[in-house]
Amino acid sequence: MKFLSRLSRFFDTQRRMSSASLYRRDGSFFVVTLHGSGGGDPCIEAGPVEVLPVDAEPGELGEAIIRGLGRTTHNHPYPANQQEWKQVTAPLLSAAGCKTWPSFAKKASSLRINQTDGKLQVLPSRRDTKGSFYPVAERERQLEGLSAEQLGALVASELEFALTRDDA
Repeated sequence: MKFLSRLSRFFDTQRRMSSASLYRRDGSFFVVTLHGSGGGDPCIEAGPVEVLPVDAEPGELGEAIIRGLGRTTHNHPYPANQQEWKQVTAPLLSAAGCKTWPSFAKKASSLRINQTDGKLQVLPSRRDTKGSFYPVAERERQLEGLSAEQLGALVASELEFALTRDDA
């Protein structure tokens, strides 16, 4: 059965989704690559992580996102326990100087960028009082043909909006 599954993926011409998360926290942007497990869509924020200052040029931010999308894999081992999940979040927490996810999330705004066949999907999130993020469907955007500069400006603006909304 595993052989047939691997063989079918070899002949699968459908492009796979690439994903990155973008966080804004304490004067920095954090671009985190997401990975899929077992051939599935990306859902594991295992990095690498790129950190840029919030005053970075929009093109620089857009290029970091494009690099993050390009690093997505679909064969990352799925974390089996809490300790393995801690290892997944460790690069982001280390880059932000935080020890725990709640301490990081408490001051962050977030969105996710998916790319399939050159089309981008920007999925903003809202932070709740416990530091969890959930989707904001009315702010979702489907885009095509953006330059790195346009992408960087769009996501920086969205995270600025989210930061003021979530901290209100």
